Amino acid sequence: MLRHCLITLFACGLLASVVQGAEPAPAERSSPNEVARELLQVYGRELKSVTYIPALAVSNRWRFGELAKDGSQRAVVVELLGASRPVSKSHVEFAGHLVYATVAHDAEGALRDQCVAAVRLAADQLFEPGSTQVRLPGPHEMSDAVFMCGPILCEAGALTGEKRYFDAAIQYLAEMRRLRERDDHLYRHGHLCDAAWGRGNGFSAVGAAWCLTLLPQDHPGRGDLLTAFRRHIGTLVKQQTATGLWRQVIDVPEAYEEFSATAMIGFSLQRGVSLGWLDRATYQPHADQAWQAICRRIRPGGKLIDVCEGTGTQKSLQDYLKRKAIRGVDDRGGAMALLFAVERLASDE
Repeated sequence: MLRHCLITLFACGLLASVVQGAEPAPAERSSPNEVARELLQVYGRELKSVTYIPALAVSNRWRFGELAKDGSQRAVVVELLGASRPVSKSHVEFAGHLVYATVAHDAEGALRDQCVAAVRLAADQLFEPGSTQVRLPGPHEMSDAVFMCGPILCEAGALTGEKRYFDAAIQYLAEMRRLRERDDHLYRHGHLCDAAWGRGNGFSAVGAAWCLTLLPQDHPGRGDLLTAFRRHIGTLVKQQTATGLWRQVIDVPEAYEEFSATAMIGFSLQRGVSLGWLDRATYQPHADQAWQAICRRIRPGGKLIDVCEGTGTQKSLQDYLKRKAIRGVDDRGGAMALLFAVERLASDE
């Protein structure tokens, strides 16, 4: 009888863990090459609109193909970019045009010319009409804009050699820090409350890292941006959980551990260590822990565990805490996981 009860209790406990979606055991595979290939079976396969989510996945399909010397990936991306596109008008489209920049750095001839023109056209939308003055973010701008607007300006500078784009990016990012950086160096997401939303901090970290990669070493604004990046990352690593993740609201213990913010912060850590902006002995362990945590939360078929739903400016901390955690195939989470996986692959080169 006792044995029967124990078996029943064990079965019930196992069932409960499945129903509740408990975190799976550590994944057997953690090779960036293997993880990226698995994700590419599901993500980065279409580009119906050049907005940041599908474009980031396609961009990392290209990067993966270059790093893995897999020409089939390049061919897929070239075909996806073949369609004509309208002029970008929104932040998500500005960031979407980063896919053209990624391709332009490796392409030649007509393909490179097409991509550089698309990047320039997107970046030019961020200037005042007929002026070299960047349109600075307004008081209602979300922290997402560090990623949505800064990198496309820097990519335009890198690809055209025109300093005005770098100058504009530095001005834009400085104003974003004034608007959104808290005294503790986390980023508040919006203007209605001080909540340090997880992906909002991920956008800030990725955007700064992307810009630092492209800014000339002698640009007068580079030092301030690098200092801001380091203090942001230094604060973020103090909030990493024991499982290697970051929370959906970074500094609130009861917030759930969230997939996309972890992938984005993990990317930023790995980029910072690889390019020498961050001390390897101090920060590589945090990047490694984040990578293992991401691998544990990727299931067969590109299913992901706990990706926060799309989130605009919320009125209160409680509104952020109520945001849904998505489990399953999710394009946003898949794009961010690819971003991190390909960066890990690049760091192994």
